[in-house]
Amino acid sequence: MSISLLANLEKITATRDFASVEHSLLKAIGSTVHVDELSLWSLDSRYEVTKVLHYHRLVQVREGGMERETEHIDTVYTNIEVAPDYRSLAETVVLSKRSAARKRQDGTLHMFPVVSRKAITGIVSMQVRDELTEQDRALIHGILGVYANYYALLDESQRDRLTGLYNRHAMDLNIERMWSLLGSDAHRADPRRNGVVQVHGLAIIDIDHFKKVNDQYGHILGDEILLLVSRLISSCFRRRDPVYRYGGEEFLVVAGAESPPALATLFERVRAKVEAHYFPQVDKVTVSIGYVNIDPGLSPFENIGRADRALYCAKERGRNQVQSFDDLREQGLIKEMRYGSTELF
Repeated sequence: MSISLLANLEKITATRDFASVEHSLLKAIGSTVHVDELSLWSLDSRYEVTKVLHYHRLVQVREGGMERETEHIDTVYTNIEVAPDYRSLAETVVLSKRSAARKRQDGTLHMFPVVSRKAITGIVSMQVRDELTEQDRALIHGILGVYANYYALLDESQRDRLTGLYNRHAMDLNIERMWSLLGSDAHRADPRRNGVVQVHGLAIIDIDHFKKVNDQYGHILGDEILLLVSRLISSCFRRRDPVYRYGGEEFLVVAGAESPPALATLFERVRAKVEAHYFPQVDKVTVSIGYVNIDPGLSPFENIGRADRALYCAKERGRNQVQSFDDLREQGLIKEMRYGSTELF
């Protein structure tokens, strides 16, 4: 086992950032096996590809003829196209939960499943010129085992125990990185597809009069309502739109849509879905939602502040409604003063 492989295995378990763990996985495999192509595909519960990481190993020739190897990883979130031969091999891997290979003119395409809690959450795809040895395969399976186990532990530590949503700590860890990706995710039109993300919104969702529910019916029923509401909210969003339990009865979500009106419709659908649901004993529960069309030029926490201000207006106006910070500002109902990078309301 090489020193570089050991170093990359150490890196897999040395961070609490999901992206860094994924990068370390690809670097560990890339340092073990000579590959022409190497990618990590993230899959949703329907086995559709939601994200692809492409690994590149480049040799740079410096002055004096000295060679230097560098590693690069590109991330693709939108407009992901999977070639038919790749898709058919991936289907074999998903169905069998085992690695599979296919001979090609320029080498062999190998795919390995990433299995977490007995479910396939991803696929590692690699193109190699020479056939993999049994030792190569054993090392790759070992690396994937370390990765999957650590990823599951990391995921569990960042989940709210009651609802299963990401917790406030996970938001604090991931939101800065997520912010840096918003620009690369938007404005990538593909005429062959509908629903291309053009705008992102950040919403804070609050259960109306939740304290009364706890006071009148007790915390056991209150927890059941929190769980049901969290599932209703999550069902309205794509897997890649993170939903967090932000506070006691508050949830925060960052979601994409093809236009501002579509974003408004999405959050209204969340409100209506909760209102239409029958809840045991209490019958009816509603939520108030405040959201903002994300301005990447502002910090994440300034955008959160704007959404929170819109939520406050929704509560002031009678609850069980959706309010947009941008609409409220345009109507002159929210007056904004800026001092440096700080907003004062």
